[in-house]
Amino acid sequence: MNLGRWLGRGCRWLGGLMLVLGLALATVSPGVAQPSDEVASSGAIANVVIDGRVLVELGSIDGFTAKERAELANQALEQVLADSVRQSSPPPPIRVRTRQQDGVVTLWANGRHLLTVTRGDLMAGVPPQVQAELWAKRLQAALDRAQIERQPAYQRRVAWLSLGVVGIAIAVWALLHNVRRWLWRWHTRSGKTLPLWMLPSLLLAQVLVWMVAGVYLCELFPIARSHRYQIFQFLGRTFTGPLLDIDGQGYSLVDVFRLVLLTLVLWIGVRIVTSVVKSRFLQAAIPDRGVQDAIATLMQVGLTGLGLFLILQVLGIDLSALAILASVVGVGVGFGLQKIANDIVSGWVMLFERSIQVGDFINLGDLAGTVERIGARSTEIRTLDRVSIIVPNGDLLANKVINWSHGNPVSQVHLPLGVAYGSDIRQVHTAVMEVAGAHPSVLQYPRPRLRFLGFGDSSLDFDVLVWIRDPRLQFDLKSDLYYMLEAHFRRHHIEIPFPQQDLNIRSLQVDPVVWTQGIQQAEGGRQKPEKTAGLGSSGLMPNDLLADVRDYSSLLESHQRLQDAVLERLVKQMRSAGGVDIQDRRFRLTVYQHCFVGSEVVTWLAKTQNATREAAVRIGQSLVEKGVFHHVTDEHPFKDEYLFYRFYEDEL
Repeated sequence: MNLGRWLGRGCRWLGGLMLVLGLALATVSPGVAQPSDEVASSGAIANVVIDGRVLVELGSIDGFTAKERAELANQALEQVLADSVRQSSPPPPIRVRTRQQDGVVTLWANGRHLLTVTRGDLMAGVPPQVQAELWAKRLQAALDRAQIERQPAYQRRVAWLSLGVVGIAIAVWALLHNVRRWLWRWHTRSGKTLPLWMLPSLLLAQVLVWMVAGVYLCELFPIARSHRYQIFQFLGRTFTGPLLDIDGQGYSLVDVFRLVLLTLVLWIGVRIVTSVVKSRFLQAAIPDRGVQDAIATLMQVGLTGLGLFLILQVLGIDLSALAILASVVGVGVGFGLQKIANDIVSGWVMLFERSIQVGDFINLGDLAGTVERIGARSTEIRTLDRVSIIVPNGDLLANKVINWSHGNPVSQVHLPLGVAYGSDIRQVHTAVMEVAGAHPSVLQYPRPRLRFLGFGDSSLDFDVLVWIRDPRLQFDLKSDLYYMLEAHFRRHHIEIPFPQQDLNIRSLQVDPVVWTQGIQQAEGGRQKPEKTAGLGSSGLMPNDLLADVRDYSSLLESHQRLQDAVLERLVKQMRSAGGVDIQDRRFRLTVYQHCFVGSEVVTWLAKTQNATREAAVRIGQSLVEKGVFHHVTDEHPFKDEYLFYRFYEDEL
């Protein structure tokens, strides 16, 4: 909204400027023939101009350059026009004639010599006399028009016409402005979406209205055409003049702009080609995302280098002349760009070594997250808080990195635990094993373990060891297990200690009766938990233990939310016309019928269910566990990768 407001203000300022310019042009005295400038960088051609209109192009001759010849002709035309205006009103007509003497053809206006037609001015196959007649007609028409435009009647008529043009432009601009504001208000109030091109197109139309009005007004006034010609000539000299000199060849701003434009087009084209090859071919042939990225990066670098070589050859830039520039870049890399060069080389090392790949869950110091992208200079890591952190590639190789997904992603999670002195160790072991075995994210093989670490200052210290398949879930799993352990310990009357100190009081006289009664009361206050029949010592089923944590667990959130009604609706939506793309797919030499791609389902779930990709993966895994669909070869759980899955309903 702020951008649209600022652009609207810019259009109003432009409209006001054009209005002031139009009114000013109506009151300024008309222009005369303009001194010409060279249109060719070599200075071999110059223009004869009247009121900003190019009439004749002259070349150089012996003793006179093209610019000098054009300046003499323009001065003569200026003098002829000035003389005719001073004589009377209306001024007498100006007569342009051609003369031929001793084989030399010249052009005259009211007895004043304008120019001489030379061989350098002739078009191919045109005699000098014919060329002179063509130029005479052109000059005659221009001079007649210049005389008319200098009359007061023409100036008054053009002034009123300019006011009308400006009024029409204001009306059209106001109409477009009000339409754009109405569409924006309708969009914000109704919440309906507009085509992305509609509002920018209306804004562009508002700008074009004043541009068209300005061009039309410039054509009406001779002074405006003269200034426009001078501005264009200045821009032509600025952009076409030599800016750089490489090996004796000059390059202008236009050449530099052409090089930058072609390089930009090359970069966009290479990225499009690489993306198509990666999505259409590499994903179908190579399931590993790391290998896909490595091949795509190599392809992108190779195509970019080949394209730059061809662009430089087309523009006529000698590559050997760039040796000095390459040496300067080498010195820069050795000093100021050393860090950037190190990051780029480190990125290539990671791509080839594959010690860190896209999708890996890593720890870098205090940073923990999933590798989303490995670029040429930096790597993007998505933390558990869904914050993207850009890390230079050199830091990943120079520092110690814990890669939980490298090789086998199955990992062991440690949960430090302490119980009070006097607790039954067997009962503690049983309670911990029941909790570990009840959680669905804990692997049963290898079996969970309870390691006795030692005797602490205030507690018996243990370490709970459990195994998980996805290391990214370790923090949520720890939270779930601690919730369950606290509730289960409370059931078994197992105390979790806090730091304490014993105070020993020595006395010479102690009443034995009082001492005995205190011991009996302390022992009588201890109540041993009663054992109930059922699973384990507590008699609780795993679902009963999970009930202690369902209200807090993010891992079990997808399980408890996917109820039967929601599940049926989601499956029906996935199999409908706007659902997932189910078709026969080929992987290498095998065709899998009636299947879909896991990454495409994740994208579809994230879009239709307003979920993150991580939550979409959990939803898909829940559907797998509920027997809705499965991996075509039953080798993988549901993953956000190029893996094929099939509904059980589509099994042949």
